[in-house]
Amino acid sequence: RQSVERSEDLEDPNEQCTLLISIPELSDDPSCDSESDTDTIFRLHQNVGTTCTDIVGDNSRQDSGVCVVNVENLGGRQLVGAGEIRWIRHYCSSQRMLLVGEGDFSFSASLARAFGSATNMIATSLDSRGFLLRNYKKAITNIHELRVRGCIVLHGIDATEIANHSYLGAFKFDRIIYNFPHAGFCSDEPGESQKRRHQLLISLFLKNAKEMIEERGEIHVTHKSNRFFRDWNLQGLAAAVGLRLIQELPFNFTD
Repeated sequence: RQSVERSEDLEDPNEQCTLLISIPELSDDPSCDSESDTDTIFRLHQNVGTTCTDIVGDNSRQDSGVCVVNVENLGGRQLVGAGEIRWIRHYCSSQRMLLVGEGDFSFSASLARAFGSATNMIATSLDSRGFLLRNYKKAITNIHELRVRGCIVLHGIDATEIANHSYLGAFKFDRIIYNFPHAGFCSDEPGESQKRRHQLLISLFLKNAKEMIEERGEIHVTHKSNRFFRDWNLQGLAAAVGLRLIQELPFNFTD
C-alpha cells in the first residue's frame, strides 16, 4: 500500500512544480517548462477540446509562480446548485474535482473557501481520520469546513486503486488532482529502488485517473522538481499510459 508525502513538503516554495498532461494525438504542446529548481504542476487530460486563455498574472513575475494557463472551455456547463461560477487560477467552481492523497486537507479547503462552495468536490486521504487527528493540527478543522461547504470527504483511499473503488469508480471528473505523491523512503534503500517505487505509484495513479477523467478533463500532479524528483520522469510515465504533458507550471503554495 502506497503512502503519500505530507504537508511539510510545502515548506520550500522554490522546489515545487505542477505538470499538466494530455493524449498524444491532441494539439501541439503548449508547455511552459522551467529549468529552475521549483515545484511544477503537471497537467494531463484525455481531450483538450476548445481552449481559452486564462491570464492569471504578470508573466514577468518569474519568482511568483504566475504564468499563463491554458484551460478548457466548459461552454457554460454548470452543475445544479453550484451557484456562481468562479475561477481560481486553473480551477473553476463548476468543475467536478477529485483530490487524492490529501494530508491536512488544506489545499482542498482553500479551494472550497475561494469558491464559496465545495458541492462539486470529493477530497480523499490515504490516512484514517484518527491518524489525521493525531498528526495534523488543522486537519479536522479543514475537513469540517469542507463538509459544511458541501464537499464529500473520504479516508483510506488508495490513489493507485481509485478506479476500482466501490463509490468513486462510478464517477467521472473534470479535474483529478494529486499534490506531492510520495511512496516513502526506506533506510539504506538504493536510490534506483526508491525511484522505481515512486514511479510505480505515479504510473498506477495515472492509469486509474485516466479511466475516471471526463473527455475534456485534466489530471494535475504537483511535485518537487529537484534532481531526485525530476528523475521520476513523470512525462514518460504519462506517455506510457496514453497521456501527454500539455503544460508545466511553477507552483506557488501561497496562491
